[in-house]
Amino acid sequence: MDSKKSLTLNGMTGLNFLFILNAIAMIATSAYLTSHFYETLYPTQLGGSATLCNVSNFFNCDAATYSILSNIAGVPISFFGIIVGAIFLLTALMPSEQLERTSSALSKYNAIGCVLLFFFSVGALGSLCPFCTLYYVLSILAWFLLWNKGINTWTPDLKWSGIFGSILLVGAVMMGQHTAGKEEKKTKVAEAIVKQYNSLALIGEPDQDSPYRIHSATEKFADAPIRMTIFSDFECPFCKFVSDQMSEIVRIYGKQINIQYMFYPLDSKCNPQMKQRGHVNACDAAAVAACDPAKFHKVHDEIFASQASLASDLKSIAENNGVASCLNNQEAMNKVIENINLSGKFNIKSTPTIILNGKKIEGTIPNYQFFAIFEELLKGQK
Repeated sequence: MDSKKSLTLNGMTGLNFLFILNAIAMIATSAYLTSHFYETLYPTQLGGSATLCNVSNFFNCDAATYSILSNIAGVPISFFGIIVGAIFLLTALMPSEQLERTSSALSKYNAIGCVLLFFFSVGALGSLCPFCTLYYVLSILAWFLLWNKGINTWTPDLKWSGIFGSILLVGAVMMGQHTAGKEEKKTKVAEAIVKQYNSLALIGEPDQDSPYRIHSATEKFADAPIRMTIFSDFECPFCKFVSDQMSEIVRIYGKQINIQYMFYPLDSKCNPQMKQRGHVNACDAAAVAACDPAKFHKVHDEIFASQASLASDLKSIAENNGVASCLNNQEAMNKVIENINLSGKFNIKSTPTIILNGKKIEGTIPNYQFFAIFEELLKGQK
């Protein structure tokens, strides 16, 4: 150990100030990830899960949140990040050789854990959590500062290790109990949802498969154990929420589920069931999406992403995807009307309406409730 070097014992230097800011950022990042863990796994309302962390199918936090390493005995691993950041902050604000030795050793073990989690995320999950990655970078910076400018050791101070270990243990027990309570409540809600689903009347599948697929586990729609048909309107806010749900559903149940889209614009321009004009851009958006079934999924996603500015963005979406010819095109609109006519037996009153294995769900539910139903359906298949 080089006792002449110290990051924290030489007053408020520029590097020590950087170490303080880094520790605060570690705490804030870990707190966000902890919040995301609970909002994702135990939502209290539709759309409860934080979306700041979900950038794309690859860059998102949900895959990590649903993975086996997201928690230890119900304690989200991000909670440990809060503790690590707090120890570093305490070391900088109340400097002592014992504290810096403890932080130095901790920074090494923490950095090794971050590297392992990074490779697990990319290799096993096929995705990267942006805020997790930010925490990894901050952890590497903390390690580098202590290794290069501070006391460099693998051995923490025994006394402080005991104090921090006790705090960590008490906090972890409390966090685990908190999670257990949420898990119990979630289980009861999921059981109630499954019971409600099982009591629904079996209406059956649409008489004809839709050519507009969001996901295909099998070529023939009826061959998948889980079959979801979505009657939707591109200007309906809850339909956008359902669209946003699909990536997570596909990520977890992609090998067992077929998802098809049915146009149901709430506008008399193309929907014979509507008495008056409603969502005035919905029929035109549907015509653009119906233009080429091979391009449907991409166009579908772009339209929903531009829902708030659809009137001005629809033309550019059509042009960018090579389907501009279907704007104000009656042939394309006829495809939409033909698709709408498949809704007759389901008595659609609002959007979204979901037909899940022949049973109708009006509106939508959080994904964990869908997952409970999916597991019940898969159990029935087995």
